[in-house]
Amino acid sequence: MHDKLGRYALQGEIGRGAMSVIYKGHDPHIRRMLAIKTLRPEFAEREEYRYRFLSEARAAGTLVHPGIISIFDVGESGGVPFIAMELLEAPTLEVIVKRHARLPLRTVLKIVIQVADALDYAHRHGVVHQDIKPENIAITSESGNVKVLDFGIARLQDQVLPRGAGGGYVAGTPDYMSPEQIRSQEIDGRSDLYSLGVLLYWLLAGHTPFHGGKVGEQLKRILSEPVPELRPLDPSAPEALLDVVRTLLEKDPAERYQTGSELIGDLRRIDDALADSESRWSGRRIIPLRVRWTALMGALVAVTVALGLAVVYHKQNRAMTDLAFDYGQTLTHMLAVETAEDLLLKDRVAIQGIVDEMARNREIVHLAVSDREGRVVASTDSSLLGARDSVLPQSRRLEQRGPQGIYALEDAQGRSFFLFDAPIQYQQHELGRLRVGLSTEALAAANRATLMAMIALMLVTLLAVFVGAYFLSRRLVVPLEMLRHALGQITQGRFGHRIRLHRNDEFERAFSAYNAMADSLEGRMLLSRGEGWEKTPAGDVPPRTPEAGTGTLVMECPVAEAGESGLRG
Repeated sequence: MHDKLGRYALQGEIGRGAMSVIYKGHDPHIRRMLAIKTLRPEFAEREEYRYRFLSEARAAGTLVHPGIISIFDVGESGGVPFIAMELLEAPTLEVIVKRHARLPLRTVLKIVIQVADALDYAHRHGVVHQDIKPENIAITSESGNVKVLDFGIARLQDQVLPRGAGGGYVAGTPDYMSPEQIRSQEIDGRSDLYSLGVLLYWLLAGHTPFHGGKVGEQLKRILSEPVPELRPLDPSAPEALLDVVRTLLEKDPAERYQTGSELIGDLRRIDDALADSESRWSGRRIIPLRVRWTALMGALVAVTVALGLAVVYHKQNRAMTDLAFDYGQTLTHMLAVETAEDLLLKDRVAIQGIVDEMARNREIVHLAVSDREGRVVASTDSSLLGARDSVLPQSRRLEQRGPQGIYALEDAQGRSFFLFDAPIQYQQHELGRLRVGLSTEALAAANRATLMAMIALMLVTLLAVFVGAYFLSRRLVVPLEMLRHALGQITQGRFGHRIRLHRNDEFERAFSAYNAMADSLEGRMLLSRGEGWEKTPAGDVPPRTPEAGTGTLVMECPVAEAGESGLRG
């Protein structure tokens, strides 16, 4: 091949098929790199193959779809027919599966849905691909976007072939050929859907349904034997998806999906069901550690601090109450001693003077002196003078300290106070009773201040615990996410990935264990490649023999001889 083909500068071969060779080319007019496909010399000499090769340009050139490779130019230079098309720097599906071993179910569905959409578009425009297989599906992005390649043996359904160019023409890849394609019968888009079913079978099971053996025997099995039971590598594959594969692989085209859009509808329903299942699983079970640990630590500290504060508050309140009792008891005893002589002399004026003087104390809300008959002789409440002392309810008594009793009472306005009831004695003789009421407002205010201070302390402590626990858990989540990401790389077959972070805790051991595992897996992979074997999730599968190659098969076979028994090898 010359360095130039028409106006295109050729820069080396990048691929070779059964009928064609693909070169990397440069278009100087628009300064763009292209893929230049030419017919192999042994086929270019024959009119029927030249016609079929150029029919690819007429087939694919009419198709404008994001999932189909674009054709820019078609022509002939120096007797060599060529097609200038989009250059894709992207791996094929075959390469991706070899690299990642097994694709997730939803990724498989995304790929097959896109291929089905591209085929449905081509079929609606009268174009049948005839060679759907992993090598003809390019994965153009990591998210799984695809383009269908190589309409090299595509057929326009309504075209009229020149004499010698049709008849017993059989082309395709044996593993992926439909029964009607093998028999060289008239085909339509349902033949491509059969091939897509084989592709889906291969993605799920790791092999095609009729793999292995010589080509002739393989074609006979496709024609006559039932499709082997599909045993998916992923046991979670839904039965509905397996039913889709069975329908696609029906030997009678009338029993298959009739259009790509019909297939897409079922696949999308399956994908939606898988998405719902994933969302329910994640919503039910996944609670971020930083949230869980923060809430747990906060709740634990809150309960602990609350219990501690309750104990402290109770003891503090009791201590302050005892202090108030001591103060009231001392004050009552002093007043009883001071009024004893005046009560003995029945000097009510002197007693009332003492009562009025003590009433100036804001803490004293009630003060009354009664004689031995129980009649009030002096009081801060003039309405009680001459009346008999009320009987104190025993149920309100808080404490009895010797002859003194301490009671919890309320005044007419509902304000609570402590009442100290003590005898007035002179030389061991009881002359009457003294009752002193002390307000509890100061005690209550002190208790409230103490309580608010304790609550503020608890809130500050909880805030510190929440913030500390949150950031500590985040520091824990970072290495966990790093380990999860690394394991994800392993599941995608990227055994060269290593964790470079070093830590001075238990994660260092986990990272070292991961790196050791990755070293072992990478070593085993390299060893297996060196032995000429290919690793798959199902085990070690020996390479296919030359007789059962996966390349596109091109044969001439008269229709009369291509019956139910298959093709002559």
